[in-house]
Amino acid sequence: MNFVPTFLNVLLIVVLAIPGFFLRKVKLFSDYAANVLAVLLLYISQPFLMISSLLNKPFKSSFLINFAWIIGFAVFLQLLIYYIARFAFCKGENVATRRACIATSYLGNVGFMGIPVMQMLFPGKDELVLYTVIYNIAFNAMTWTLGVYAITGERKSINPLKIVLNPPTIAVILALPFYICNVKVSDTIMQPITYLGDMTLPLSMIILGVRLADIKPIQLINNWRVYLATFIKLVVSPLVSLGIMVAVQQFVYIDGYVLAALYVISAMPAASSALNFAEMYNGDRETAAASTLMSTILSVLTIPILMMLCPLLI
Repeated sequence: MNFVPTFLNVLLIVVLAIPGFFLRKVKLFSDYAANVLAVLLLYISQPFLMISSLLNKPFKSSFLINFAWIIGFAVFLQLLIYYIARFAFCKGENVATRRACIATSYLGNVGFMGIPVMQMLFPGKDELVLYTVIYNIAFNAMTWTLGVYAITGERKSINPLKIVLNPPTIAVILALPFYICNVKVSDTIMQPITYLGDMTLPLSMIILGVRLADIKPIQLINNWRVYLATFIKLVVSPLVSLGIMVAVQQFVYIDGYVLAALYVISAMPAASSALNFAEMYNGDRETAAASTLMSTILSVLTIPILMMLCPLLI
């Protein structure tokens, strides 16, 4: 893949954060604006993005084995990066800061940014978007278990029901029968679903801009842990994933587009869920926010560079 077109496309995505940053700086957004928009994002736009990504897409029985590979790799790779991050942040006086860095090191922006980036990098390849949606099932399960544990350090904080009872997963479960049975949904119904789903990317970037406006520059510059968490998420995670998948491919046949989807997803910046959990469970909100923002900004450079290795998989 060419560096310049990919760089420009990723840059255009991150630029969408500017309106949120500006409106927060001039006080047109209140202190609670990001939280209100996050509710809209989680409960409305992202679930509809999942639904629109599945409906009216051709289903083939051969996809089932690919879906199994996606889920299996998703769980394994996230666990691997989690333990790498735990080793990297095994020392330090502030436990909450270490936990925030671990969470932002392995939780990736799969739903909000992953699907649009996949559509951008592989136009016309609907199966790659489907693989990203399926990855979200495993990702959400891991987020509400291992993600919560990474922030709190307490197993009692984990609610097993959240593995299934979260809006994006419920949306996928509802849409899957229509997809598997190749049920054609009319354009009249699909149009509002698509409109609501298309809000996901700009809305998530606006929220990012709002949170960036609330961060003091020193929080980004003077915290070496933020840089290390960003390095693990943007460099270590995709390269380790690439190495493992290339090795596995030498012994077992796996569709190249499955591996490409997993590789692209592993290169996504930190997910906002790490910050949300830090806020919910009294974690280190400042470090979680700084790591999330830093990885998103730097992904403008890392994603185009890493995507040049995609031909190794396809």
